[in-house]
Amino acid sequence: MAKRSVVSIAFLLVAFLLVGLLLGATAQARPLDDIIEAKQITIFVYSDYAPYSWEQEQGEYLGIDVDIAKALGKRLDVDVNILMRGADENLDDDLRVNIWKGDLIHRKVADVMMHVPYDPEVNARNELAVLMAPYFQEKMAVVADRSMLPELSTFGRFLELEIGVEVDTAGDFFLSNAFRGQLHKSIRRGRTFAEAAEMYINGEVPALMASRAQSEWVALQASDRESYIAQPPMPGIVRTGWPIGIAVKHDSRDLGYELADMLSQMESSGELATIYERYGVQYHPPELD
Repeated sequence: MAKRSVVSIAFLLVAFLLVGLLLGATAQARPLDDIIEAKQITIFVYSDYAPYSWEQEQGEYLGIDVDIAKALGKRLDVDVNILMRGADENLDDDLRVNIWKGDLIHRKVADVMMHVPYDPEVNARNELAVLMAPYFQEKMAVVADRSMLPELSTFGRFLELEIGVEVDTAGDFFLSNAFRGQLHKSIRRGRTFAEAAEMYINGEVPALMASRAQSEWVALQASDRESYIAQPPMPGIVRTGWPIGIAVKHDSRDLGYELADMLSQMESSGELATIYERYGVQYHPPELD
């Protein structure tokens, strides 16, 4: 009996050690009370993602999501630390790196992640992160130069004209497959959205496909062009629009609920619309099924 007891105790110690290691591999959550007490919150935004979030040469963070993050910090009465990183391979990886596990070297995570596509399937398969608080409806669109392309009722116009797009995006996949691949010769791809946008701003292409917010922001930058926004039929595209929300750790739901209430108040008061307008973007409330 004594021998069995020793074995049982040893087994329990090993089990507790393994659990401790697993918990240590996942960054600790910071629920609402801890954030209020610490007087600071870390909020993740994507890098090189105008008009939502990007870094100026002087090190200043700008963009719609940056401004929203600062507004949330003000309402919580805490300082906001911006954690800016590039996008990973997919949304699941972004949630892992930025919300519950951290990067490989520093294990640094955020309390909140901005600009998360609100997808119930993604939410269901990510047990350590929670998607919530949709605050904007994203849509696909095209910005076009009226002097070169007077109207855009169909993507068939690009059988003869060029169109810019960021590589490996929803717009790129759609254009590559539209009209049974007949648009291939017309597609001008940028390695980044900034590169794709420059092609339109500099007059190299008469149109650019991106999200509607990105398209509107590009139109604002191309002040010397007669730009307009079009949303012609997009048969075969995976989706033409999707709600954007936030993500928090699975055990920080109280923080998520608090921010959801604040975002709802910001929408009702017109504060969200004002933030979007700073960047030439029209605010669209989230469309939920």
